Amino acid sequence: MNLSSVFLFLVLAVSRCQSDEDVFHNDEHFDAAEYGVYPVQKYRSTDLVSPHLNVLQSSSECAFDLYTFFTPRGPLTSEPNAVILDQGGHLVWTSSWEGQQIYNLMVQEYNGESYLTFWAGNDAVGGHGAGFYFMLDKHYKVFKKIGAAGGLDADLHDFRLTENGTALMTVYQVINKDLAELGKPIMGEIWDCLIQEVDIETGELIFQWRASDHYKVSDTFRPIDDDGVIGRAFDFFHMNSIAKDYKGNYLTSSRYMHSLTYINGSSGEVIWIIGGKRNMFEDLSDGQATNFAYQHDGRWSDDHTTVTMFDNGVDDPHPDIADTRGLRLELDEERMTVKLVAVYKNPHNIHGISQGSFQTLPNGNAFMGYGNTAAFTEYSHNGTVLCDAHFGAESRFGAGEVQSYRAYKYGWHGWPTTSPNVAILQNEDGGWSFYVSWNGATEVNEWVLQGADEVDGAGWVDLNRILKVGFETEFDINAAYPRYMRVLALNSNFKILGVGGLLDLTLEKVIDPVINSTADPGTDINPTQTWSLPPLRIEEGDTWWLKIMLGFCSLGGLCVGLREARVVWRRRRLRRSSIAFQRLDDIRLD
Repeated sequence: MNLSSVFLFLVLAVSRCQSDEDVFHNDEHFDAAEYGVYPVQKYRSTDLVSPHLNVLQSSSECAFDLYTFFTPRGPLTSEPNAVILDQGGHLVWTSSWEGQQIYNLMVQEYNGESYLTFWAGNDAVGGHGAGFYFMLDKHYKVFKKIGAAGGLDADLHDFRLTENGTALMTVYQVINKDLAELGKPIMGEIWDCLIQEVDIETGELIFQWRASDHYKVSDTFRPIDDDGVIGRAFDFFHMNSIAKDYKGNYLTSSRYMHSLTYINGSSGEVIWIIGGKRNMFEDLSDGQATNFAYQHDGRWSDDHTTVTMFDNGVDDPHPDIADTRGLRLELDEERMTVKLVAVYKNPHNIHGISQGSFQTLPNGNAFMGYGNTAAFTEYSHNGTVLCDAHFGAESRFGAGEVQSYRAYKYGWHGWPTTSPNVAILQNEDGGWSFYVSWNGATEVNEWVLQGADEVDGAGWVDLNRILKVGFETEFDINAAYPRYMRVLALNSNFKILGVGGLLDLTLEKVIDPVINSTADPGTDINPTQTWSLPPLRIEEGDTWWLKIMLGFCSLGGLCVGLREARVVWRRRRLRRSSIAFQRLDDIRLD
């Protein structure tokens, strides 16, 4: 082998590493919708797509140990789905749900285990929803499907698990009510709002509270107009969040009452109301603590010493009457006083006319999602903007074309039962690459590309290894590689989590139907193109060059940072373990 051939091999052997595109950084073309109203990331190893963020501001003080959870939807998204993004804005997991709308993606605990929870169903039911809540385990399998009690529909607005093995949910129900106070005939239809607490295992109703039993329809700020007749029930209350505290009492938010209500968990009687026409608190902040409107996501915070909320301040008929902001209020329940201790306002003066969320993170920061506006922002505890991102074009904010009911941040560990997705495709340089991704796998630290001359047996050797960065990883392919290829997913302790693909390079076929790929067994991965790399024959005396080249290929993983030194001395151990784990049922380990 001459030196020119060696140089060619070295060039071909360089790893491509991350296949994802980077997020946009304060890109004015993004926000002008020049890339579309909803730019997305596409991948080579899978048909999945994910939001392509425009990061306007970033800080090391943000909670980078957590993932971002939201549910993009709207007429200009491809389909409603649930999305988890990592700290760099790269996809971790995404899923649609049988063509249904998806809301309220969260991580919650039940019996000491973490679960993904979300609502799916029909959201075109008078401004609320009719569907079910789902709990997915760490393998993304349905653990529970939970509906409302009494034959009612579970509403999309809120679903909270309690430490007592129960679930809280919002429920809407049409009832007849005297509407004379609003200038209507004596009786008319309204949407009543209910809190239901049910036993997760049995579905038994534990507690129920009705807004119509404690509020008059005239307490609302919403005009009745043509509503209140048969087929056009009047939404006078519009409950959008519930929480149960350590005292066993409930806190709920009403959009159209402009108030939060604190409810006795035993009797159901109202303990106090803050905001709206029936406000019971003295405002020590010149009205700024009680003038919120159309708010969402009222929660206890700071060890139940403060209350937080997403103050929309506006709605559809009144998009500019006030500023949207996050609020942190300090309550004195003995003196019945309230004062504003922090305000959280987006630097782009976003007006969120509907939906929205406010979350206090474990490190004390605040995280806000802007509902019908495609943005989320992280603030310091006192309201300083730290990190700010858009997942839709700012020039179209307010149109509702791209939105997410809420956005939250959580820790999460997922072990999918699928295998990694792989594909061999021509890359942008005209060469050929091996692409791999694994939807929902959070524990993959490194990908190892292996090759063999025979499918069966112990002849698998490491060709390259790359630290995982982003969602999809790309390996260059060169002519020195054996006929068959596969990829191993390793965690940080070098444990094999899964195997992706078993591909015949010369035929471009998937030859083992047991191991997952992006194509059906026996079909072309890329039917519009065929390729082959002729095997390179190396004389016995030249094999030392191959060792150098394969070693250089492994060093390609340095494009994402120097690999830990322990990789070197544990490679032999890895080879032995990869032989032992060739059977699929031995490979799928948590």
